Amino acid sequence: MHLSKHHGLGNDFLVALESLNGPLSGDPAVARALCDRHTGLGADGLIWGAASDEADVVFRLHNADGTDAEISGNGLRCLVQAHLRSVGRSEGTVSVATPGGVRRAVATATSDPTTLSVSAEMGEVKQGPELPAVVGELGFDQAATGSVGNPHVVLLGPGSLAPDLASIDLTKVGRRIEDAVPGGANVHIIELDGPDTLVMRPWERGVGITEACGSGATVAAWVARDWGLVGDSVTVRMPGGATVVELNGAGASLVGPASYVADVETP
Repeated sequence: MHLSKHHGLGNDFLVALESLNGPLSGDPAVARALCDRHTGLGADGLIWGAASDEADVVFRLHNADGTDAEISGNGLRCLVQAHLRSVGRSEGTVSVATPGGVRRAVATATSDPTTLSVSAEMGEVKQGPELPAVVGELGFDQAATGSVGNPHVVLLGPGSLAPDLASIDLTKVGRRIEDAVPGGANVHIIELDGPDTLVMRPWERGVGITEACGSGATVAAWVARDWGLVGDSVTVRMPGGATVVELNGAGASLVGPASYVADVETP
C-alpha cells in the first residue's frame, strides 16, 4: 500500500489515497498496526482518502488505537495536502466529504516547499455531550463541551489543581474524563494568554496527549468566546505550534499548516 505521512503542528497522520491504491480496506486493525510507534510507522491516526462523486476526496480517520474519529482539523489539512500532491498541484481549493458534510479547504504555498497553509471549513460548532460529574471534582475554573462532529470537553485552568497549566497531569485528567463520557471525548485544558489568544494542552480520544488538535482548538475558541474571553478571531497556541480559528456565528474555519514528511510503501 502506498502511504504518505504528514503532520499539522506535530499532530501526525498517515494518508492512504484510493486514487493511488485502488479500493481501500479501511481496516481498523491496519490502522492500529501502522500507527504503532514501536512496531509500525508511527502516527496519531490513519486517514483513508476514498474517491467520491460529491467531493474531491472522502475523509475517514482511524485513531492510533483503531477507533473511528468523526473529524480532525489537522487531519483534514493533511488530507488536502496529500490530495494536491497526488494530482501534481502545490495549492488550490479542495472539497472534502466528511461524516459531518462536505468541507471546503483552500491551500496556499509557503516559503517551505514541504508545507502548505490551509484554511478549512470546520462546520457548525454545537453543544457537546453532558459534562461528567468527575469534572466538578477536579477544581477547574470553568468547564464546557462542544462538538464539530466529534466531542470535546474544554477546561479553563489551571484552577486549584496545579500552580500552572504545565504542571497539570494531563494524562490523569484526560483519561478520567474521556472514560467518564459515553463513547469517550477529547479533553483540552486552556488559559487566556493575551488578547484573543489561548494556550491549550490537548488530549485526544483514542490517542492520548498530542502536539495539537485542530478540532479541539476550534471548539476551545468557540467555548472561550461564549465565556467572554475572546472575540471572533482567535489564536490557539499548542505544544506543536499555533493555529487561528475564525468564528462566524455558529460556524468556524481553521487556518494552519500541513507539512509533508515522506512517502512510504508497505507490503
